[in-house]
Amino acid sequence: MITVNGIRNAIWCAIAFGIVACAVTPMPMEKLAIARNSIERAEQAQAAQFAEVELNSARNKYAAARTAADKRDSVVAARLADQADVDAQLAESTARAKQQNLLVVEMDASLRDLRKDTLRGDSSGAASQDSQPDSTPPQR
Repeated sequence: MITVNGIRNAIWCAIAFGIVACAVTPMPMEKLAIARNSIERAEQAQAAQFAEVELNSARNKYAAARTAADKRDSVVAARLADQADVDAQLAESTARAKQQNLLVVEMDASLRDLRKDTLRGDSSGAASQDSQPDSTPPQR
């Protein structure tokens, strides 16, 4: 037997289920913005030149995250945005490390050249001193 209380309870249950079903996870717009900023920082660090693989991975994952967000798949979009952020940070760090290594190599080469010049200067100075006769007699 169907009663008014039963119908009322059924309506309340349907409304509650509708609210829960419509309460999807919000789109991860903040995570997408963080990933985009990380990619921009990596690009400014010349990651395209020094960490191309890592930067391309970050860009691809960011694009996939945007596509997932457009399809309203917030879980996948958040996961891909996080991965894009990490890949971009790796690209930036790799690029900066490679730039530092280049500077170290350049500094080593400069120091090596300076040492060679110094040694050449010392050996030529010593040879010119030996070839000149001593004008002072040795002391006893």
